Amino acid sequence: MKGTSKICRCWLTLLAALMMAIMVACSGNYGRLQYGNEIGHAFQNFEMIAGYKYYFSGRRNLPSAIVGIDPAFEFSSKFWTAIEPDEFQTMVRRLSPPVYGLLNGAYLISPDGRRAGVWYSCVNTASVRFEGNRIIISFPDPSIRRSG
Repeated sequence: MKGTSKICRCWLTLLAALMMAIMVACSGNYGRLQYGNEIGHAFQNFEMIAGYKYYFSGRRNLPSAIVGIDPAFEFSSKFWTAIEPDEFQTMVRRLSPPVYGLLNGAYLISPDGRRAGVWYSCVNTASVRFEGNRIIISFPDPSIRRSG
């Protein structure tokens, strides 16, 4: 009986280590959002970071998020539209007052810990995936109503 429990513990330890290795391998190319008041304040004051390219997601008259991407990274998506510098203030205003919740600012952090961009939205979760220096962002659009 004692030998059986020792074998079970060994298998459970091995299984836990295997699961941890799989999770680490799968999450290796994902970044994260690191929230900071300074980013929210910068957007509220219509301050653009020099060199960053800005994009919005959602409808032009009611965007759901705005991102600014560091020029060291590539970004393109059919779900995000470029914002020209002269329309930045208008797009930020269209997020305010927030229709769906409070607006938050965050840094986009790469898997290796670099700041890859900035985020401004009432949506507090996003999938930020990196393929080399290419950023792919997807998140639930709050304007989409689910049925059922």
